[in-house]
Amino acid sequence: MDKPATTDRSESTVLLKNGLIVDGTGKKSELGDLLINGEKIEAVSNSPIDIDCETIDCTGLVIAPGFIDIHSHMDTIVMLEGYENLKSPFTGQGITTLVTGNCGYSSFGLQPSQGEQFNKYAVHTMKDYVEHVEKVGLSHNVVTLVGHGTSQMSIRGMDSGPLEPGEKKILHGLIEESMEQGAAGVSFGLGYEPGIYTRQNEIREIVQLAKKREKIVTVHGRAYSGVPATSANDEIPQNVQSLQENIDLARETGVRLQYSHLMFAGSVSHPTYRQCLDILDNAIADGVDIMIDTYPYHCGFTMINVFLPAWFLAGLPNNYHDEEAIDKVQQTLGLMAVSMGFDFSDIQLMHINHPDYQGFNGMFLNEAADKMGIHPARLIVDLSEKTNGSANILNHKYSNMEIIDALIQHPACLFMTDSLVSTKGLQNPASFGAFPLILQYARDRDLIPLEETVRKMTGASADRVNLKDRGYLREGLASDITVFDWNQVKDNNTIKETSNAPTGIEYVFINGRLVKQNGTVDDSIRAGEAIRL
Repeated sequence: MDKPATTDRSESTVLLKNGLIVDGTGKKSELGDLLINGEKIEAVSNSPIDIDCETIDCTGLVIAPGFIDIHSHMDTIVMLEGYENLKSPFTGQGITTLVTGNCGYSSFGLQPSQGEQFNKYAVHTMKDYVEHVEKVGLSHNVVTLVGHGTSQMSIRGMDSGPLEPGEKKILHGLIEESMEQGAAGVSFGLGYEPGIYTRQNEIREIVQLAKKREKIVTVHGRAYSGVPATSANDEIPQNVQSLQENIDLARETGVRLQYSHLMFAGSVSHPTYRQCLDILDNAIADGVDIMIDTYPYHCGFTMINVFLPAWFLAGLPNNYHDEEAIDKVQQTLGLMAVSMGFDFSDIQLMHINHPDYQGFNGMFLNEAADKMGIHPARLIVDLSEKTNGSANILNHKYSNMEIIDALIQHPACLFMTDSLVSTKGLQNPASFGAFPLILQYARDRDLIPLEETVRKMTGASADRVNLKDRGYLREGLASDITVFDWNQVKDNNTIKETSNAPTGIEYVFINGRLVKQNGTVDDSIRAGEAIRL
């Protein structure tokens, strides 16, 4: 470790004393001191640093780089002036940097003539986005991807047909412009509109654009049927087929691929995790540049339209009132319990922004359907129509402890929240406790060492998106720092109480600003930076 240098010091010089330094590289920790000088780390030393400045005694605590959420959906939230209560839970769990624009949706990359009708908060270019969030003031550092789905929606809406040559040229131009202006890469949401309609050759062409600029590509995998346990090829489960399809694309193009939130919806698919990890390991051994990410919960946040098959969505809005189409959806979704080990009692309503559904937040779908006196499948159709597909839901049985353990331990797996915070309704527990719960499991279940857990949350995630100036505790890097109690850190959420603050995240610094101490986040501080890569 380096000793303190002699330099001019800002008024925000802070000395962290006597902590366990876990530097983000994975190497063995050491007791030491760390000196923050404004936005930069001035020194990290295993010898005492004796300087007259504000000092925090970190005896018994871990000093780590600020946590990096490799897959966040906070794009729009950070654009909003105010609403700090929607941002502070991420700070509260030690997150200092958000990687946004995932699953095919970003808040920029739109064709100006049509973009606003699909996202009233979106702006046209990455440059516009950065200017806007810098004007508002950022609670966190933000790295963002350009969403393929957002760009395509701004050109032709939710149309399911193949792109015309002129449309494809516009789409490629929007995506290239975003990357040139600093987007970290491109994301695909192949389980959502319009990604579900995207042909493999169209995906390949965009991936090649990212590869040309050495940018990352992230993918929410494709679903091949309305019942996710089935596949176009009955011999291969669809989640396995989707993973293999994307590995083949990464092998062919050489792109850096992040396969988003590897999950196993429904108990029928749970045993396939071994097959997926074997496929992943073999690909990595063959030189394919692929990694995955996960969160530590059995549930996951998504939107209501994920349950409606592509053929039904392609026929909207007419299919909302086509009894034959609705009956077919009802028959298909009625097979979920047998084919997936997942049914309507595993779908929990989070935030339904419609007057017909006041008081339904937090209910499971079967309970809400009973209250409405309709079949749960028809309730899904009604929710889709009345919220324009935006009803937030929390799916349960996405995983089990065996899978969570295996993913946390896997060398190619990074950590994330896959989340945002809503203004009302049931919250996703990952917004409040994902990183503390991973630390808790790593410790209590003896999964991986402290140093490796922190590496996956920090340095490895920074490397994955080519973030050069943070993710490690090193002289001259940005002073994003999370101090926590390894022995006490824990998540405090339950199935019914999903917005509880964690225990054990003691101090958080973002670019040298102390934004959390004594269990409290100071949400008035705008310490974040919009990072262009």
